[in-house]
Amino acid sequence: MQTRRPIDVLTDRSGDTLAAWLRAHPGIEIICRDRASAYADGVAKGAPQAIQVADRWHLWNNLGVAVERTVARHRHCLVAAVADLDDAPKRPDIAEVAAGLQRGPVEPPLRQDRVAVRTRARYAEIQALLAQGNSIRSIGTQLGLARGTTRRFARATSPEELLVNNRTGYRDSILDEFKPYLHQHHG
Repeated sequence: MQTRRPIDVLTDRSGDTLAAWLRAHPGIEIICRDRASAYADGVAKGAPQAIQVADRWHLWNNLGVAVERTVARHRHCLVAAVADLDDAPKRPDIAEVAAGLQRGPVEPPLRQDRVAVRTRARYAEIQALLAQGNSIRSIGTQLGLARGTTRRFARATSPEELLVNNRTGYRDSILDEFKPYLHQHHG
């Protein structure tokens, strides 16, 4: 981390490969890594004496995602807080404004794109399986999802929370000005 240069590039991202590399390079005291569980296992097997720390980029990224999800989860509190201020100018409802926009970002509850529809369906399916008493592991196996993906859907309080950090539908398309014509003639 001090030199900002890679020491080596491993052949894959498995814990066993990392453990083998660490055994071949004894004496490592500190390992800076991302939060992948395979790396934690590899370090535990290959260099159990080493201290494991998170790298700066992953710390900031994880913090940013957590703040974004928290703000999205409590968005209604922000609207209520602003509405309670006596001197605050009255602003139009954000949902009404967002519904009228044809381009640019769309609020998660208003999204109707393919990713949003699939996310809502998957969220409902995972929540139903959880309500039936299934474990995250068994749900992931049943649905063919990675455990981390299943866990993210299981922990979310709503499907909109999952759509907050998803950038699909946020970029303008070069076809935007032609879409009405295309929908009208080929829809």
